[in-house]
Amino acid sequence: MNFMNRELLPQRNISHSFMVSPDVCFATQHEEEKVVLVVRQALLTQSGWLLNAFLILILIVLINLFLPIITNLINLTVLNLFALSFLFGYILNKFLIWYFTVGMVTTERVIDLDFKNILYKEFTATTIEQISDITTKVGGFFGSVFHFGDVFVKTQGFEQNIEFDKVPEPTEVVKIINSLMTKSQ
Repeated sequence: MNFMNRELLPQRNISHSFMVSPDVCFATQHEEEKVVLVVRQALLTQSGWLLNAFLILILIVLINLFLPIITNLINLTVLNLFALSFLFGYILNKFLIWYFTVGMVTTERVIDLDFKNILYKEFTATTIEQISDITTKVGGFFGSVFHFGDVFVKTQGFEQNIEFDKVPEPTEVVKIINSLMTKSQ
């Protein structure tokens, strides 16, 4: 694809948060449409729930150290099964929400797929021709140092606007969308 510069050859990072020219397809993809970019929140932004999971695991270990003195082995086993299944469910829920909340840029559209929880998703898409403005916001120490931020895609009229939250390399996302916009004109 001639609109990409030499730094944006097909690539993916270790967390799959920024994938250029990935070999993926999706359900509503048109026949001639190609996926140019897939982004999801930077892995560093997930540290909050990862820290919570780690603290819950430490709490389980502490309970196992001190509770055998007070209770019997059967009660402790049931408590451990409950606590570990809660921890596994928490981690699985947070991971699936992070993994399936993606932003895609194709040769024809910009798509935002947001999972609010496992049972609720929000799909927003607009064509490249309907885009009127693209804004990027990088804020805070971690965003500046680790190069992640928000990308806002505004459309003409009363169409829904699209936003990619806490994605890596937001300026590169804007460059790719801008190059597609100039190519379509």
